[in-house]
Amino acid sequence: MDELMTLPRTREEAKKLGLTHYFKNEHCQNGHLQKRRVSDGHCLECDCAYQKRKRKNRPEHVSKTRKIYYLKTRDHQLSLRKKSYSKNKHKHKDRSLKALYGISLNDYREMKKEQKHVCAICKSKDTNKRTNALCVDHCHSTNQVRGLLCTSCNFGLGSFNDNEELLTNAIAYLEQYKENTNEKYCSRNS
Repeated sequence: MDELMTLPRTREEAKKLGLTHYFKNEHCQNGHLQKRRVSDGHCLECDCAYQKRKRKNRPEHVSKTRKIYYLKTRDHQLSLRKKSYSKNKHKHKDRSLKALYGISLNDYREMKKEQKHVCAICKSKDTNKRTNALCVDHCHSTNQVRGLLCTSCNFGLGSFNDNEELLTNAIAYLEQYKENTNEKYCSRNS
């Protein structure tokens, strides 16, 4: 309510100041005590209800109209999104981590610090080329976070479906191959 009291009282005042909203401090015809748009003088709550009714009653028309508007303003909208994202990268990352894994950005940073900024399996400092971060490894059945991995190790575990038996068989296979040949030329780390 305090924010509303700082807005101009008339539409004309708001126009002169170059603002998009004003607050009349009177109830609208539907009884809402809400700020109004300078462009048409409508109460925001009434307009919101109207838009909901319109979306419900005429979804095809609304979808078509939105698509046309988006195509007209696509470049501008994309530039706004880029600006917003670049200003708030940490907020986007935090929201994404919470949604996907149930951890905060601070939790991620703490895990990374505990792992000395390296992959939990191969101890390399390689990060995802696109995000420049270690991947969050989690159990797909329980969604519990296990640690941070480089892209290769994360992809490897995923390829084995987190199946310990398959991983044990892969180790046995590599050891069998190692016994039968000179493995120096096969190793990635040499």
